[in-house]
Amino acid sequence: MTVPWTLAFLRFDKANKYVDAVLRLHGFPLSAVERTSFSGVRKKHHGGSDTLGLRMHVHPFFALRAAANRVSQVACPPYDVVDFAGAVACAANPNSFMRVVRPEVDFGPDQDPHSPSVYARGLDNLRGLLERRCMVREPRENFYVYRQAAQGRTQSGLVCCVDVADYVSGIIARHELTRPDKEQDRTDHMITLRAHCEPVFLTVAGLNGFVAQLSRDMNHRPLFHFSAPDKVIHTLWAATSIDAYRQLFADVPRVFIADGHHRSAAAARASDALAHVTDDIDRNEVGRFPAVIYPAEELLILPYHRLARLASGQRAEQLERALNEVAVLEMVDESEGPAPRAKGEVSVYLNKSWWRLRLPRAHGESPTDLLDVVRLSRTVLAPILGITDERTDPRLSFLGGCSAQELAAHVENGKADIAFAMYPTSIEELLAVAGAGLIMPPKSTWFHPKIRSGLFLHSFSPALDAALG
Repeated sequence: MTVPWTLAFLRFDKANKYVDAVLRLHGFPLSAVERTSFSGVRKKHHGGSDTLGLRMHVHPFFALRAAANRVSQVACPPYDVVDFAGAVACAANPNSFMRVVRPEVDFGPDQDPHSPSVYARGLDNLRGLLERRCMVREPRENFYVYRQAAQGRTQSGLVCCVDVADYVSGIIARHELTRPDKEQDRTDHMITLRAHCEPVFLTVAGLNGFVAQLSRDMNHRPLFHFSAPDKVIHTLWAATSIDAYRQLFADVPRVFIADGHHRSAAAARASDALAHVTDDIDRNEVGRFPAVIYPAEELLILPYHRLARLASGQRAEQLERALNEVAVLEMVDESEGPAPRAKGEVSVYLNKSWWRLRLPRAHGESPTDLLDVVRLSRTVLAPILGITDERTDPRLSFLGGCSAQELAAHVENGKADIAFAMYPTSIEELLAVAGAGLIMPPKSTWFHPKIRSGLFLHSFSPALDAALG
């Protein structure tokens, strides 16, 4: 029997803001899903048990976290948002966690970053942080509450561990494809360090009582509180009740990956690779990985823009005419500014001018068909520029979270011939795509702010504790 997943409904309030997203099975009871779609996964990852319900599992854990008096030195940007030069700059501080997540910074630029010796250096650097008491181990298993504050808004989430089995089964829903090389890199990193060094960014839809419980846990003294160089303020609290969060998530059928698809896939691969290793492995912990689960209504998605080179022999004047033929193209009024005003609009920087492109009606009614990034690809990138594979075509690049003016500067500096400023993908669109089991194009969402690296990590090796004395 085939058990298809469908997104039954998305509810919105009168202000068109996200209220609830509930996933249901189409025509099948939950017990049927358990017997057919998920039994093999659960037997593999839960020690032979086939009795677990279709729900999300959250676990407290012994966190290795940055010490309060060193956290501003340890914390760094996520491993994948800085280039090599940026990583080296961070690593000028010897206590920077960048030396753990990007250990190639300790070598020359010609060093293969995927060499076993590089990953081994990452382990050495982590042990160094532990020995210097830059990181400490929490005395008991717990959940944590992590809050980020920037530019007048905050987002708070639950720091926990989640099951590899829930990722494999689809309870932790994906919306993005992964690259095997990036998966392998993080897998090798996890296996060598015997730890998950960066959490996955998850979101949950319409969970009643979640925000209230998070708020209650932010009413006592935090474990640390600091402002990062990008002016985002980071605060961490220990949860006051483990049972409260377990009860909240007891009936949650699905959560969604916002950011961290490669880390999630790598955690699953590392768990499989270490399935028969008995030395220095905690059998329970290797089947889990760390995450921060945020209420969806608190999240902010910034636009992820596109930069492109013209096809061989193509000229800007030809492109302008071609755009006029497939969509409504108007010069941007300087009084309005170049940023797109609404969904369905794309601002185009070409020939030193900003144009407003109104995308034609979507072909198809699936959640993916309705995305602006898909409509741009089908209207412009593929038929006009000849860019048919957005993942691999070297003529296409991406720039997330920046202003339209910064985007135009890349064209003026010769890094691209044309820029497309996008209207941000909404959290509702992400939930609809992931809930329907569909995939977004690459670089469709830029969540802000990012989870800072080095704040907390999850070890699945008892040996790391030895470094703490």
